[in-house]
This record gives sequence, C-alpha cells and structure tokens, in this order.
Amino acid sequence: MFQKKIILVLILLSFTVGSFAQKRFNLTFLASPQVSWLKSDSKDIKGNGGFLGFGYGIEGDFFVGSENYAIVTGMTVSTLGGSLIYNQPVNFGGAFLPPGTKVDYYLTNLEFPLALKMRTRDFNRFRYFAQFGLTNWFNIKAKASTSNGSFQKEIIKDEVRFYNIGLNVGAGLEYDLGHGNAITCGVVYSNGFTDATTNKDSKDATALKSLRLRVGFVF
Repeated sequence: MFQKKIILVLILLSFTVGSFAQKRFNLTFLASPQVSWLKSDSKDIKGNGGFLGFGYGIEGDFFVGSENYAIVTGMTVSTLGGSLIYNQPVNFGGAFLPPGTKVDYYLTNLEFPLALKMRTRDFNRFRYFAQFGLTNWFNIKAKASTSNGSFQKEIIKDEVRFYNIGLNVGAGLEYDLGHGNAITCGVVYSNGFTDATTNKDSKDATALKSLRLRVGFVF
C-alpha cells in the first residue's frame, strides 16, 4: 500500500513539474536494477555478500546556464541490503546471537540525490554525461534473517539508522528521440559515509554501498 502511494506521488509530481518545463530542466522516470552490500570497519564484523535489489522513481535535471550543466535531484524507492558475519557475541533485536552468526539485512529506502551533472553537446543524437554529488537515504522498512534461525525476515527498525548519507558518482549516455524526449542509460555508484546500523555492542561503522544500472525515459 505504501509503495502504491509513492507511485501516485511520483506521477502527480511529474505532471505538476512538467507543466512548467520549458527545457529549463528535464524530467526522467527511472528504473534501476542494483547490487548493494554492507562493509564494516571492524575486524570482528565481516561482510558476506551482496544483495540484488531494484529502484524506481523520478529525477529532474535543472540546467545551470546551459544544457551542458545541471543540478540533479529527485526521489527514488530502492530495495537494498547485504550480509554481515558477527565474530563476537552480540545483542541483536532483543536476541543474543552467538559468535559467527550471519545476519542478512533487507532494507527499503527513500533516496533523495543531490548532484552536479555535466553533459556533452549532441553527437548524432547522443549526449554523454558524468555526475557526482550526494545520496540521502531514509529507511522506511528494515527486516533481517539470521543464520541461527532467531530471525526470519523479521522487522528490525531499531537495528538500522533512519538516515544515511553517501557519495554518488556516475556516468552514462542519452539518446535523443526527438520532440524533447530521450532514453538514458548509465551506471551510478553510491558509497555511504555514515554508520547504517545502530548496534551498541559493536563499536564500528558499517557503510551501505550500491552499484546500479540506471535506465530511464526523459521528457
């Protein structure tokens, strides 16, 4: 139900913003298959594989001076996650986990990017671009499973932080379809700056990272 409301908001936003668009910006509907993972700075916590997820949303390129430079922002709903092995005993979600327990995290985040995009001129209908900036993650759902069977995709909101921020860098291309429309494809890497987990028994910082294929329709 929540995701249906998000889709409705994105559609309404596209019509509202699009009504004012006179190529001072582009609006893009996005779909993003991605892989994400968690990495701890503690030798007692080991990353143990990635998570295949998916994102969808809408982004706006607000041109600065010309169509070669733009400020990028928008909203995306993304499924992310990763696995960690805790090599020391830990209290997790009110349960005691023995050393060597693997925890699989399943996260759903709202993402709000803020980046600078640089685009080339048109070459036979193609434009190439690079971008860098920040990704703001807001967690709206968190579940976990553990290798000892204590958790099986159970809600763990208190074990992850509501807000996380990270660097995002990306590159790709756009193909002009005419009449102000285009298709776009690229790759974006996001690297979390802040601790994504809240476990007090582990004095570490666990970064959320993702690599996504970004496919969209521009209008």
